[in-house]
Amino acid sequence: MSPYIVAIPSRLASTRLPNKPLREVGGMPMIRRVCLQALKSSAQRVIVCVDDDRTAACLQDLPGVEVCMTSPQAKCGTDRIAQMIEKMHLDPDTVVVNIQGDEPLINPAHINAVAELLVEKQADMSTLCFEIDRAEDVFDPNCVKVVFNNQGMAMYFSRAPIPFERDNFAKGLNPCFKHYHHIGIYAYKAGTVLKFNALPQENNELAESLEQLRMLQQGMSIAVGVTADPPETGVDTEEDLARVNRYIAEHGL
Repeated sequence: MSPYIVAIPSRLASTRLPNKPLREVGGMPMIRRVCLQALKSSAQRVIVCVDDDRTAACLQDLPGVEVCMTSPQAKCGTDRIAQMIEKMHLDPDTVVVNIQGDEPLINPAHINAVAELLVEKQADMSTLCFEIDRAEDVFDPNCVKVVFNNQGMAMYFSRAPIPFERDNFAKGLNPCFKHYHHIGIYAYKAGTVLKFNALPQENNELAESLEQLRMLQQGMSIAVGVTADPPETGVDTEEDLARVNRYIAEHGL
């Protein structure tokens, strides 16, 4: 396993779920549980990129976790990671796995897999997906889809149904071809993060509200791995929070 680190961007403010990182998940702050899952991976370091002292305080006694303060004005998680890379003077070749701070049930095996994929494919970025088995997800704009070529490199990401089944959908039929749900976990080198973060937002990214399209529009490569073990979904709403807490209680986690 090639060496890598985990970076977890965490923003306190959330329009749909106030104080999201501090909300209780299985008897502890959500961000703390995300860190515990990350620590089960093969990462050499786990660094949380926070924007508030309250988030930092709930992690200060967690062995193996480093905290880096970033600006509350950061526009997205990638901005936070870029700030951390500069503040901590990471080597440009350091492999960084970006885990979202609202994924308290993230699978450590997925963390390892996306890091290995980046090195194996020598891509600018790597990510994961799984085959969709519910027709409604193909048409759900909150379910991001990805198509990739025979070499496992991303061709496009979209909130729309891709590939679009012209004949089937015109007849009102359910999907008959394979569609893949993108998992929001990424690996890239520290230098790539800084390069990516300096690029302007362009048409496709702005239209779809998917920042990985910035990389494709610039001709950079994204390797896509397919997992047969779909992850539990993250926490965006009160309903998600209740569901995750039920899952943890039912599985004794």
